Amino acid sequence: MENFIYVDSCESTQELLKEQLKHEGCNELTVGCEHQTKGHGRGTNVWEDSVGTLCFSMSINAHEKITFTALEISLLIQQFFSSKGKEIKVKWPNDLISSDGKKCGGVLVQNSGAHYLAGIGLNLFQDNETFGGVYDSSFPIEKKSWIKDLNDFIRAHRYQDTAKLTADWLKSCCHVNCEVRIFEGEQEVVGTFIGLGPHGEACIRNTEGIQHLFNGSLRLV
Repeated sequence: MENFIYVDSCESTQELLKEQLKHEGCNELTVGCEHQTKGHGRGTNVWEDSVGTLCFSMSINAHEKITFTALEISLLIQQFFSSKGKEIKVKWPNDLISSDGKKCGGVLVQNSGAHYLAGIGLNLFQDNETFGGVYDSSFPIEKKSWIKDLNDFIRAHRYQDTAKLTADWLKSCCHVNCEVRIFEGEQEVVGTFIGLGPHGEACIRNTEGIQHLFNGSLRLV
């Protein structure tokens, strides 16, 4: 049975993957598309499609510590581009950051019954002021080939050791020992990002001690 499905257009690869998993007897299915019209971001955010954007979703096994899964997938994407000589960074909890400091991608992991779904949006290149791209300028791309290569790399390089994953993630993070703000609802915590806790949470040192934050949006001060 084919475990890679590619369509010209869909509202959301996450939703299409959920539908396919109802009918397919496969735990490792990937759905990609040429154009996505209503991609899911974190919270109520929408991931916008463009000519240089890759959109795909994967059914995966969660990391041995489930809360590390999005951290792991974002790190593996960073490593994929590092293997091609292109350096990007990871940002807690699930973002990818371009060389000019802009968000160029993100990972959304959801539980859907018996499956965990990793939705990935990634700008190979982008030309607006808000978002960045992995590459500085546009070039002809075949989205299907890029998505297949990323999918194969991620599946082949999954981490078994949480300690190793944590160490590698921190080496690739853009804000270790930096002053940050983390927003979650009406809560705001400001301090120095000093690392990851045992459940993948952000550890922030400030005048009140070390704060452990499990959710939120992080910004550099």
